Amino acid sequence: MSNTTKQTNLKTTKMGSYSAFLTLVVIAFVVVINLMVGELPTTLTKFDTSSLKLYTLSNSTVQIVEGLKEDITMYYITQSGAEDVNIKEILDRYASYSDRVKIRLVDPTSNPGFIKKYTEGNLTNHSVIVESAKRYSIVSYEEIYTTEYSEEDIYNYYMTGIMPSGTQYFNGESTLTTAIDYVTSDDLPVLYIVTGHGEADVGASALADIKSENILSEELNLLTVTEIPADAGAVMLNAPTKDLTEAERDILLAYLKEGGKLILITDFEAYGETAMPNLAAIVREYGMQAEEGLVLEGNSSSYMQYPFYLLPKLNAQAELVSNLTSANITTVLLFSHGISAIEGTDIYVEGILSTSADAFAIPDIEERSEKFKDTPDQIYKKQEGDATGPFYLMASSEDTATGGKLLWVSSATFINDDVYSYNGTLFMSVLTTLCEKSSSISILGKALQIQSLVVSSAAAAFWGVVMILILPIGAAVLGLVIWNRRRKR
Repeated sequence: MSNTTKQTNLKTTKMGSYSAFLTLVVIAFVVVINLMVGELPTTLTKFDTSSLKLYTLSNSTVQIVEGLKEDITMYYITQSGAEDVNIKEILDRYASYSDRVKIRLVDPTSNPGFIKKYTEGNLTNHSVIVESAKRYSIVSYEEIYTTEYSEEDIYNYYMTGIMPSGTQYFNGESTLTTAIDYVTSDDLPVLYIVTGHGEADVGASALADIKSENILSEELNLLTVTEIPADAGAVMLNAPTKDLTEAERDILLAYLKEGGKLILITDFEAYGETAMPNLAAIVREYGMQAEEGLVLEGNSSSYMQYPFYLLPKLNAQAELVSNLTSANITTVLLFSHGISAIEGTDIYVEGILSTSADAFAIPDIEERSEKFKDTPDQIYKKQEGDATGPFYLMASSEDTATGGKLLWVSSATFINDDVYSYNGTLFMSVLTTLCEKSSSISILGKALQIQSLVVSSAAAAFWGVVMILILPIGAAVLGLVIWNRRRKR
């Protein structure tokens, strides 16, 4: 073998050895990088590429999870290999924000006794049990995935008998964050809802929101107690139609003097100092009084142009709305009376919702209607003698010496289901503040349907010409130009 051949073989052997060594180095590097990446949280290694952002946690959730001071375990009940992608992914997101969150998959077929430790009933697949050292909470699959039907859906169902598909929502974050807050809270506040005076029912939507904030709600008949229970976060009177007794008045005043919080919602027809002197005494004790009559807007600041459907202005700087994430909300108050502060008292009164300066109050709507029955267009116009605005429609007052607080809303329908979609955000903000919850955890579910892109016929025709004719012809011409230039070289 010639020297040249030997040198060539030696060179080839060295290059091969170098290539093999370099390959091993690269493989080792990739392995190390993968191990390092595997230790990173899910938020840095898995991006939420879902079009609906199902797994992106809100700031409220992140704040709660990162602030955990005790360990919690989230047991995902699912058959092995049949995990729901959405639920599994969002659970991993929770764990990525705190080492205190542990995720455990439990197969009910191989461990049937596990569920019996938490419930005697049946628990559907894909439910989640959240547990801390204090307590546990069960989040069922039916709560995580819900379906809502619009009024149009329901109407069509009654007309055709065909079950509508409705709108499907993924409530993974809202239900799981509520469960975490529930199992880690030291004390759960109670909202006592006073009964026995012809009060209006609290709407189902409001009760659901109260529950989602981990505020317990219980009815309370003041005639059966001598004092407000010590676990009360707040007490609410929702549009009573009869007055309190003197004993009930004294119970509420004693509660307020001990730093209690009272939410009062009144009806413009039923409430008055003459009709309800005992309730009025509490209100006056806290520096406020009612303005007589039905409040109307004298300008366009009304809902659907009904002058007694008011769109009041929000004082976003008010203390009780500190939990609002945005001041850009709309509230609708129907059939309201005015509220004003009594001058010369030491009680601090703060307006939260108010009318414009063009608002006015009709003292007696029935008398006004009878007077202008032949000219009904005059009924809702300002007349001589009508009190003028602005008026408070929601106001709060505080006895700074005792810490007692009174929140007063002058519309009986404030939290009923008809208008709750407008007023719920504000109601929950003031309630959570009164109950001394540091932040609201009400989180909206995410609709699983994607809205279709609607394209007009003209736009469709235009883009059809572009895609079918212009682009192909342009590509062909460009190809001929390039071919001709190369041919001439």
